[in-house]
Amino acid sequence: MSRKRVSLGLLFGFMLLSSSPAVAQFPNISAEEVKSWMAGKRTVVLIDTRPHDEYQAGHIPGAMNIPADQMKIEAARLPKDKTTPLIFYCRGTG
Repeated sequence: MSRKRVSLGLLFGFMLLSSSPAVAQFPNISAEEVKSWMAGKRTVVLIDTRPHDEYQAGHIPGAMNIPADQMKIEAARLPKDKTTPLIFYCRGTG
């Protein structure tokens, strides 16, 4: 998946997983920041929220596919460790 700028950010799907009022905002982060975290060996989980056929056509290596409309059903696949950043991305612009 090659683009000049890949917009990575937290997606509304994560908000569906959390009913906590403490989770008020999610930051948008740049592709460069994600690359830096990964190069620095920081543990992150990438979640591609596009439909399965789009994921199959091309995705960021290591990303898991959980389509946005299946987020509640697939939530058990996400890490239980709350300190691990979850990075949701799709084909949309940020």
